Amino acid sequence: MQTDLPVNMSSVSKKVHHVYFSLILRTVLFFIMGILFVGILALQGSDQPFNDAEKWWPFQVIFANLFSFLIINQLLKKEGRSYRSLFRAPVDKNRKTVREYAVLFLAAVIGGAVPLYLFSYLLLGAIPPPDTHFQALPIGYAVIALILFPLSNALVETPTYIGYALPRLQQITGKIYMPILIAGFFLALQHVFLPIVLEADYMLWRLLSFIPLAIFLGIFYTKKQRIVPIVIIHFIIDLQLVSQMFINSIS
Repeated sequence: MQTDLPVNMSSVSKKVHHVYFSLILRTVLFFIMGILFVGILALQGSDQPFNDAEKWWPFQVIFANLFSFLIINQLLKKEGRSYRSLFRAPVDKNRKTVREYAVLFLAAVIGGAVPLYLFSYLLLGAIPPPDTHFQALPIGYAVIALILFPLSNALVETPTYIGYALPRLQQITGKIYMPILIAGFFLALQHVFLPIVLEADYMLWRLLSFIPLAIFLGIFYTKKQRIVPIVIIHFIIDLQLVSQMFINSIS
């Protein structure tokens, strides 16, 4: 009994650290990747490296997704699980699939677009919001972004916050809704550095715009225990976003 207790406490402590690490992981990675692009452009002689780095945001995400996947996969292995386990769901014969996807899609469109425009008006005094995410890239890079950004982001972003961190937070705290708020906040926080625009009102706009949808996704997952519908709708929304950038790149 006495010899087992420290091992169990150590195991619980590590799990807690892993969960909170996963919450801040992508925000740190977005910042690092953004600064790397700024540094590369500065070395290439750019007079405004931060401004010139903005259009490379899809690659901030792609590289961050790669490292996020590798790290979360390792954390899961320490639990004796695989990354694929995040996508498993209980069998529900009464599941209304079409309704489930319709609700998620409407939530993504309304819960994503309305706060984006509302907080842009309140904080930036502008409607529509800034077009930092629609700047043209060289065509080859635009094609890569069109393919890899929505795919990698759908498979990594919400699985990290909603599939990995949220249920473990609920288990650790014994609470349901406070972990949803925590996971939702950190899901929204990562967008502050995507791209890196070091202006307080812009950064606050990015944060507040994503909190409502992030909280909804946490509630949906808690009730349904399904990450795959979230991933699919996430892919569709992200594909629409990067498609506009791609169109601008070939115009």
